[in-house]
Amino acid sequence: MTPPETLTFPCLTFEQAGKNLVFFHCTAKTLWSVTQVNQRAEDGDKGYQRALLMPRVDKISKFIDANNYIPTSVLISFTYAKVSKDGAHLVVDKRKDAGWVIDGQHRLAGGNEAHTDLILPVVAFTDLSIEDQIKCFVTINKEQRGVSSSLYLELLKNLPGERNQTEDAKARAVDLAHQLRQDESSPFFGRIVSTTSPRSRELSLTNFVRKVHPLLKPNARLSSYSDEKRCGIINALYKALQQTFPEEYESANSIFFRTVGFGALIGILPTVLDITLGESHSFRVGYVTKTLQRMADCDFSNWRKLTGSGAEMAIAEDLRSRLTGGGPGSPSLGADIDLD
Repeated sequence: MTPPETLTFPCLTFEQAGKNLVFFHCTAKTLWSVTQVNQRAEDGDKGYQRALLMPRVDKISKFIDANNYIPTSVLISFTYAKVSKDGAHLVVDKRKDAGWVIDGQHRLAGGNEAHTDLILPVVAFTDLSIEDQIKCFVTINKEQRGVSSSLYLELLKNLPGERNQTEDAKARAVDLAHQLRQDESSPFFGRIVSTTSPRSRELSLTNFVRKVHPLLKPNARLSSYSDEKRCGIINALYKALQQTFPEEYESANSIFFRTVGFGALIGILPTVLDITLGESHSFRVGYVTKTLQRMADCDFSNWRKLTGSGAEMAIAEDLRSRLTGGGPGSPSLGADIDLD
């Protein structure tokens, strides 16, 4: 078998917390050719980096071409590289996925785009697991400029160590969001986004998790159900909204898919669940629609004038009072549920 082509760099080796690292320098264009930024994908569970911000990359490339210097190092985790026996050289396989950029992706991308062939200082791991890469990435970026809330939520289940109850509930809410946005029969199919800003009729992962995770904590309203049932409950609520308020649901800027609307509706979900199960012993869409008819005279134009968590709570309280006018049933938290 023909050995792979390689690149060789003089280096210094050192150790931190039992991990082997090397220090060397390399042109940005060369380093870019053997590394990936491992960007987070909307439709998959691979990767941990946030997407490159091209205006930032362009700004850095222009900064470099204006004869400015960038003395700070880029942090890489190499998979296809090894240190020579004498410890004086790093030998990297000449392949695009030889290493992953943990920190400095915009500096590296900007250097690659610049006309100037910038030499960058590089610190690299040669034996770091994906779990430790994620831990290192979150630690560095959270301390320096803050990991985006959506990205942090995406990474929760992969972070080493024990999670507290809130973190565990958020991780489970992220799983629900993934299932809903990947289910073609769900009202949320393709509508929960984590790496881009939500557009019309889209929700951010951050907003979804913010409202749903409290219902998943121990002894909370959805805690006793399986993920399949939880998805079914949320889907049934929104399918019933479509039947009860078709004009608002289908509108291009539906309040049901905006932060304040989604927040208020998830806020009343336990009440809708209790009423429907108490009266019908089922959470099929038809029965949920019957429950929602109690608030059929809602004026959604008023919702659009309001923002913030206080507005969500006020709207939810108004809806709850409409729903409970007839007196809801009160099934136990563990009551079984029949779904479409």
